[in-house]
Amino acid sequence: MEVDFNVDMPDSERISEEEARAELDRLLSDPQFHSTERNRNFLRFVAQEMFEGRAASVKAYTIAVDVFGRPSSFDPTTDPIVRIEATRLRASLAQYYESRAEEGSVRIELPRGRYIPVFTKAPPQAEVVEECEEAEEQPVLPPAQPSHSFITKRHLAVAAGVVCITAISLVAVAANRRVFSDKPVVAVEMKLAGDGTDAEAGLIRDYLMTALSQFQTLTLAAAEMPSPVKATVPALSWFRSARRAANPYHVVLKYHPDINGRAVWWQVVDPVSGEALRSGVERATPDDRPDTEVRRELVTDLATRFAGPQGVINNIEYTRELAAPSLGNGCILRTGVALERQDAAELDAVRDCLAATLQAMPNNPDANAAMAVTMIESAAPEVVNGTAAQALLLANKAVALAPMSDRAGYAQMLALYHNGQSEAAFVAGYRAMALNPNNSFIPAKLGAMFFANGNWTEGANLASRAEQINGTQDDAELILALDAYRKGDFTKAVLKVQQMGHSGNYLADVLELAAFGQLGDASGVRETMDRVTRYRDRFWTTFRADMIARRYAPAMIDGLEAGLAKAGLPLAQPLPATN
Repeated sequence: MEVDFNVDMPDSERISEEEARAELDRLLSDPQFHSTERNRNFLRFVAQEMFEGRAASVKAYTIAVDVFGRPSSFDPTTDPIVRIEATRLRASLAQYYESRAEEGSVRIELPRGRYIPVFTKAPPQAEVVEECEEAEEQPVLPPAQPSHSFITKRHLAVAAGVVCITAISLVAVAANRRVFSDKPVVAVEMKLAGDGTDAEAGLIRDYLMTALSQFQTLTLAAAEMPSPVKATVPALSWFRSARRAANPYHVVLKYHPDINGRAVWWQVVDPVSGEALRSGVERATPDDRPDTEVRRELVTDLATRFAGPQGVINNIEYTRELAAPSLGNGCILRTGVALERQDAAELDAVRDCLAATLQAMPNNPDANAAMAVTMIESAAPEVVNGTAAQALLLANKAVALAPMSDRAGYAQMLALYHNGQSEAAFVAGYRAMALNPNNSFIPAKLGAMFFANGNWTEGANLASRAEQINGTQDDAELILALDAYRKGDFTKAVLKVQQMGHSGNYLADVLELAAFGQLGDASGVRETMDRVTRYRDRFWTTFRADMIARRYAPAMIDGLEAGLAKAGLPLAQPLPATN
């Protein structure tokens, strides 16, 4: 059966229901299609619903109940099973068809933001690029789709920017078959109550927009998005014109003041599917503070919640990235996680990913900044100077390309410091903090630099500031633990380190061992010693050299070695038990 939607296409581009069914059967029986049985059932179900003319009724709920066996009480806002499995299925399809790009062959795709597959014919590379460029210059929205929607490549190119870019990325962009991703687009809407609270609600939204614009993790839309109920084809056109090839998000807010303080209910919605991806409430209590301070606290919490490196939207993007790794923004997201974990295999992978991104996009400021940070953070302290000069060149380029970017400023601060330019690094750090006061990573790292240099008070103050912005922050917790140790409060030092969750941080583990030594806690010493020596045998023989390479002040090194001596370690020379 020819599809009416495609009657204006040449015969070579039409896909019949018979062809679509044949490709579905062939794919599902092909052992080279690496997918779980549940995802094969997922694809079979949604395709069959489309063949039977019931595409409009396929929602996350029906898939969860009919395919994954969820109960009738299933709630997609609390159980993300369908979104997760759709992401995995999408990645399996893309991977499979990368090795089958014969011109004219039928292929199945699952566009982002929908659960109904599309059937296309693999086109010549140049033609896809040309059609996508035409689509961007002159957006054309397809007419309402009939029940059988076997969309051809030409309609796919003009129907949605996200799908078009995916086609370019997989078929035409790079010979190495890598996909490029972009920052997500976010629109913010404050629901007004129509009463005396509207003025305050409006202020919160305006300040939030300012705070979100200071983060470099997303693209902020300039206008409010219609609610998901109304977000049909015009809404897709609006997002497409805002940023091509980016995942769109609609953030809905409701302001709820009461006698106990102020609260903002929020929900992150996929405007294409209308799904509620995440929901929550941020609260601030007055505590006799001025209204401006309470409002600032709410805005900071909301901005960090949505746009922070570990925020809701980046978390969703990172989950998608794991299922289908990409160059560009996806690579930068994975870099942040790899740096946090300090996993050698992950760091090797993201370095390769960043190098490929920079080769294709040499003037991408985020990629330049991420590579500079990765080069420094992943190098051993004793060899970091060998890469610091190159990292500084990348960081300076990032700042030149994006002078208002806190990411670029952070990279420049780090690179300057490791090039021995401490004062310049401190200036760069304060400038980066001014660009984005809500980024807790900047004061945490700047505080670590001040503290290592022996400026204990400024370092601890900056660490406390980072904590106030974003709760537990490893760099900040470590500095506060070191400060407690320096002051002789060894119990607090242990508590602060343990709040880091034994993340494999070498200095944190050594600090805990030294504090247990000072406390005379034999069991604590044994447990911590076992943990440290599992990944760094006989570390005490190089401890002082390591600390000097990390540029710690002699007084701090001496104090830690005194604790290690009390823990029974055979240090090279006796040291005074000074703080």
